[in-house]
Amino acid sequence: MHETSVDSKALTKAADRLAEAVKHARLAYQFSPGSHTWKTLETCLAAAKALDEHVNELACRESAEWLRKFPRITEGGDAE
Repeated sequence: MHETSVDSKALTKAADRLAEAVKHARLAYQFSPGSHTWKTLETCLAAAKALDEHVNELACRESAEWLRKFPRITEGGDAE
């Protein structure tokens, strides 16, 4: 049987940093809309969505209740 361990500190740190990047990219686009700031925001949101999906997959695979409650970066469909 293959057993894995999820590093909660690393996952939390990654999510926090990515959420901060999304916040800054949103502000940059809000105050200076253009193709560069839009692409930055779009890229940050895509990465956030990918992390959210990874956490969902981990929660199912690891049957970890704490992962099911892990805050999503892209709640409300921001990455759509």
